[in-house]
Amino acid sequence: MLTLDDMGACFEGIVPAILATASADGIPNVTRISKVHYVDAEHVSISNQFLSKTQRNLAENPYGSLVVIDPLVYDTYKLAVVYERSEKRGPLFDRMHRDIEAIAALTGMSGIFKLRSADVYRVTEVTKERG
Repeated sequence: MLTLDDMGACFEGIVPAILATASADGIPNVTRISKVHYVDAEHVSISNQFLSKTQRNLAENPYGSLVVIDPLVYDTYKLAVVYERSEKRGPLFDRMHRDIEAIAALTGMSGIFKLRSADVYRVTEVTKERG
């Protein structure tokens, strides 16, 4: 059985991830995520900077699907996720804020990206996709 602990390289932010959510009516929204953050053996977090549509969907329907790619061997994993909470302060928020600031500084975009929250998801299933 695959676990998040087996997928460390997927959480380095080298290859963007994909997050899919749906409204209560079933209307999908798919967005690229620059980095998925490992929280613990059962949780991941995504920085909420521009995710207004995703946030609306999660308020109606907390279930989603997250696709991450191992940048070393290009294995693709599908994570079934359930939105649990948004953190606006604390160690996780601070770590994610530092990451965003570092990326912004490297790309000449300091002050452009504002972290609204660290959105935490419980991972209910991990599936390795066939290539």
